[in-house]
Amino acid sequence: MKAAVFLLLLMAAHVAAQSPEWDAAAETAVVFNPDFPGSADLAAYYAEKRGIPKERIIGLSCPKTDSMSRAEFEEKLRQPLLKIFQDKGWWNVPPPLTGTPPPEKDDLLEVKTGVRVLALMRGVPFQIRRAVENPKQSQEDEASVDSELTVLGLNKPPTSGGLRNPWFDQPARFHRAKQAAGLLLVGRLDGPDDAVVRRMIDDALDAEQNGLFGRAVIDLAQKSEAYKQGEDWLLQSAAAFEKAGIPVFIDREPSLVGDFWPLPDTILYFGWYTGQISGALSSPTFKFKRGAIACHLHSFSAGVIRTHDQAWVGPLLSKGAAASFGNVFEPFLSLTMHFDVFNKRLLEGFTVSEAAWNATPALSWMNVVLGDPLYRPFGRGIGTKLGQGADRDYALYQGMVLRHAGETEAHVKAALTELAEKRESTKLLELTALLSALQFKLPEAIDLLEHAAFATREVADILRMQLYRAEMMRRAGKPDAARQLLREVLKDDAYKNQPALPAVEFLLKALGG
Repeated sequence: MKAAVFLLLLMAAHVAAQSPEWDAAAETAVVFNPDFPGSADLAAYYAEKRGIPKERIIGLSCPKTDSMSRAEFEEKLRQPLLKIFQDKGWWNVPPPLTGTPPPEKDDLLEVKTGVRVLALMRGVPFQIRRAVENPKQSQEDEASVDSELTVLGLNKPPTSGGLRNPWFDQPARFHRAKQAAGLLLVGRLDGPDDAVVRRMIDDALDAEQNGLFGRAVIDLAQKSEAYKQGEDWLLQSAAAFEKAGIPVFIDREPSLVGDFWPLPDTILYFGWYTGQISGALSSPTFKFKRGAIACHLHSFSAGVIRTHDQAWVGPLLSKGAAASFGNVFEPFLSLTMHFDVFNKRLLEGFTVSEAAWNATPALSWMNVVLGDPLYRPFGRGIGTKLGQGADRDYALYQGMVLRHAGETEAHVKAALTELAEKRESTKLLELTALLSALQFKLPEAIDLLEHAAFATREVADILRMQLYRAEMMRRAGKPDAARQLLREVLKDDAYKNQPALPAVEFLLKALGG
């Protein structure tokens, strides 16, 4: 009862702090390709689900391929779309001006009120092909269709190089930010097939209604020097999740999280830097939790999208993610989406498209945002949902972390452990162990995982605890103890049919056998 009371108090405090809502759906237009099978139906489905009027659904015939030339982009997308915006009175248009990078306020069309968000449906090309061979670095003329459309309001957008995003890492939401005047939020509902796209739409709505509860996974690559910036983004994201009461598992090995490694209830995944999906996320048994947001940073992570098994974006969506992000061509690390900024904004209540473009320093460049652009998983504030059923322990964990914010790490974990014992919850013990591991308190993590394994009767849960115990032993400099534990697991017939058993062999091999 007390746990429920303090969660309700937290809810009231967060709701009271929320600014007046922006009805983003009322300012959204949907673009589909009538020549691409299924594109019109997906547009109608999305508009109905989000309450977007039919007059804001726009069909523009364009190539059915992934890419288009710069001339095709101008003729079939940019110019027709701009004319529609003007004809329908969505934008007021001043006399033509010469736009020069970076875009300044006077170079942008004056947005009246009509449209600030653009949803591109499966079937609209996502790449603009290179026209000039051997360009100077950062003067490439290829781009993503989506990023070019963010600056639809620029009178004469340059065709080479990126433009400074004036709204990058600004605290105000899109509709209130002066720096965003004249820009468009562009999201893409695209993926391996129509069924995946419909599921992405449904999952976003479900998570908004019922809350997004689960765990975050951060997969470091242990890169340094010129690449250290990416590692910092990941570590800062982990710190933001920890503060928000979202349990975090960090893989600290240079390679990806190993094959078949159990990652239950994953709602947030951020990693890098491999060209093709592999490791735990590619395992046949892995599935994201409904509403999950996932991104693997790579230069060509969205070079292909309409695929179940190539690159990253398509496979992540195929594995159940509701939103993902990527690059259609080489973006350069500093110009791609900054994970730390994205997660800061997402946790503050921005929509997925707001958070993604706010975290991207360059426009008219290489980035794409996959998912419902209106998806706002934490729009009601962190800790404002009580959670139902299997989500209740996650909600209680989150509430306890928020309630004890500012207190010592030991005090927070003592409160969590006491709550776990009262509820006889092995999940809360496991989540507290992840918190200890995050804080490099490895002996604590090992003890908590051992306690959790002893307290549960679910074979899959026991195996997961043993795997995580062995991993914490490895990190604690106890490889012999880890090997002994893993060998005992392999000898136990109780685990022989468990999907995670290959992960035991994988870790044992990594430990030298």
